[in-house]
Amino acid sequence: MPALHIRDVPSEVVEALRERARSSGRSLNAELVALLAAEARRYRERGTLTRRLAEIAARVNLPPDAPRPEDLIREDRDSR
Repeated sequence: MPALHIRDVPSEVVEALRERARSSGRSLNAELVALLAAEARRYRERGTLTRRLAEIAARVNLPPDAPRPEDLIREDRDSR
């Protein structure tokens, strides 16, 4: 398995990560791997979601004179 080496991490960041690992009942290494895995998963899902939204938007055929979403939101806010 590949290894990562991170240099110049501020001591307050390291201490906060150690505290987080301790409270999670994990080693610092296990905590960092979990954080990196979660962030990588979010990054990949974001790309998937963006593509899916683009696909949906391409299928929606609004007439050219359709109101813009921001105008509808503003109108609703102003009505309160």
